[in-house]
Amino acid sequence: MEKRIKFLFILTVIATIAVITTQCYWVFNQYIYSLQQLENELYIKTIKTAEEDRKLRGELQNKKLYTITRTSMGIKQNNDSILKTTWNFDIYIINNTDETTDEPITIRYDSLYIDHLYKSGKDIKNHQYEIESSDRKQDVYDALDRFLINEKCPFTIERLDSLLQLNELFSTSIKIETTDSTVWNPERINHTSFLNPVFEVAYPFDILQKQQFRILYSLKTSTVFNKMLISFICSVILSFLLIFCLIYQIRTIFRQQRIDELRKSFIYSMTHELKRPITALKLCISFFKNDKLMKDSKMKEDIIRNSHNELDNLSSYFSKLRDVMEDDLQSIPLNLSSFKLKELIEHCIEKQAFPYNRDINVKIDFENDDFEIFADKIHVANIFCNLLENAIKYSDGNTIVNINCYFSNEKYLIEVSDNGFGISEKDCKYVFNRFFRSANIIKTNIPGIGLGLYYVRLLLKAHNGNISLQSTLGKGSKFTIEIPKKQ
Repeated sequence: MEKRIKFLFILTVIATIAVITTQCYWVFNQYIYSLQQLENELYIKTIKTAEEDRKLRGELQNKKLYTITRTSMGIKQNNDSILKTTWNFDIYIINNTDETTDEPITIRYDSLYIDHLYKSGKDIKNHQYEIESSDRKQDVYDALDRFLINEKCPFTIERLDSLLQLNELFSTSIKIETTDSTVWNPERINHTSFLNPVFEVAYPFDILQKQQFRILYSLKTSTVFNKMLISFICSVILSFLLIFCLIYQIRTIFRQQRIDELRKSFIYSMTHELKRPITALKLCISFFKNDKLMKDSKMKEDIIRNSHNELDNLSSYFSKLRDVMEDDLQSIPLNLSSFKLKELIEHCIEKQAFPYNRDINVKIDFENDDFEIFADKIHVANIFCNLLENAIKYSDGNTIVNINCYFSNEKYLIEVSDNGFGISEKDCKYVFNRFFRSANIIKTNIPGIGLGLYYVRLLLKAHNGNISLQSTLGKGSKFTIEIPKKQ
């Protein structure tokens, strides 16, 4: 049985670790997915904002400028003897400040007209570019359009940043850079760190001049977690629920095992308790069968007295079981009467079965030998019998038990101390619990089921009293009993 429970415990631990690992892996992947979603949203919104800036600059361009452009396509051989298609651009930008009209002027490329413009002193700028062709012809015309827009209305970081903020995009930095080669399409650089993720977008605003702007975003982990909040909460709840069920299952199994051990210990202790009175009664019956022994009046009296004491112990034991199992203070009957406490304690000492191979010394010190207490005599006797029995049972060698009694604040205070095994500090607060036995006591293999002190406290509560413990492991224990004068 123990092997099965141990195997089940190990299996449950492995299953719990596997569940936690799986959930952590799932949460991590969910985090990566949410981070990628956030980057995709940022990329799409950034590209839309860049196109919006381009469109805005196209509308704001200076109408006093007009252009003459000649484009031609050719084939060029590079250093590796590979033929590549190239585009050549010859662009003239003319300032039309002398013209009276504001309408844009579109003129086809004409070398004679261009010479005429130079001779007439026009403000002319000439740009010539040669770039490798893109896979799509439309990209070439798009590059030319971006160049012309940038010439007539240059790109500015301030304008782009304002548009980004209008679109609820808050960048960490924006910078303009010149690339070594022609960049046709926007570029994105995803996060490289999970704790402090950073996302970059590069957009070529002037392809012919190899100029682009680069936007840097610092991605907040809180924003990412907000996107996966519902999934994360559900995952955590399900994980905790599953782990709780596994732990609760293991606790239930161990509790059942503990109950089984208590049951075995209870049967063993009950058998041990019943054995003594039965043995005493068998001796008594054997004595009555012997006519010669019957003539010895002193022996006859001792046998009858011992049998009577054992029957009292048996009756007390069954009363203890009844009261403990009911665990109801209202159901414990109290037959209150006045009696001398010292005489009762002395009677309890006489009833104890002291080991023949040990020296047991019980000392009684009363402030007043005529102390009379108003309580249930049988229950008070059971209380002291239990404490004396424990003092003798949980000690070794020569045992000294001191019983002190005094009156204070309308209460009888009785102290029962011994020099026994003692109880550890962490176990002191549990000794009055039902079925509790200290781990140090269990190792000694001394029989018991942990009901004695629980029963003592139960009887004292029925008398509106209390019991406390002071103990040091290896040095002994002191129990202090409080019983009110008035019941």
